[in-house]
Amino acid sequence: MQDTGKNIIIAGVGGQGILLFSNLLSKFYMKLGYELKISDVIGLGQRGGGVESHFRYSNKPVLSPFIKAGDVDYVISFEQTETLRFLHCLKDDGIIFTSTFELSSTSVNTGLQKAMPESKTEIIKRSENKKFIIDPDEHKSPDFNISKMMNVVMLGYYAEFRAYSHDDMIQIVRENVPEKFVEGNIKAYKMGTMIAVGELVAK
Repeated sequence: MQDTGKNIIIAGVGGQGILLFSNLLSKFYMKLGYELKISDVIGLGQRGGGVESHFRYSNKPVLSPFIKAGDVDYVISFEQTETLRFLHCLKDDGIIFTSTFELSSTSVNTGLQKAMPESKTEIIKRSENKKFIIDPDEHKSPDFNISKMMNVVMLGYYAEFRAYSHDDMIQIVRENVPEKFVEGNIKAYKMGTMIAVGELVAK
């Protein structure tokens, strides 16, 4: 069936490269000829606060960049708390892509609030929506810090899930990241595709 468009929320915390992920994905969809509307909410991103991008692409004009709760096809999140924050926004058949990475809030670290009594990953796993969860600890490499490149790892994972052209996506990475970071980002992208292949086969 032809892809007429999707509503995506991309979320995480400051420093995780949410805006780069959104930018790379937008270049890809523009290359495919889709209409786009994107709204980035940065907040206190530079201090580790939440960052989100409402990302809509369609084969018809997109009138608003904001996505209503219940209309989200994909939540793509790089941090557990931010994943939980957007679960209610998903459609019944919406899909979660997330990492097990969790940043403890300042209020918890200083004792103003208690930490949640159970794992956020386990809460996410109980969601009735289909979910794909990357655990960085399962993919450690002595020459590659997956946690610092999770945005591009997730881009490769998402592209594999959607059966997109990896050659086209890698070319977009080459054209849109600083030259000194190109090879590292391509390595992260390919790692994401390999993780996806293994998990999609297992499911």
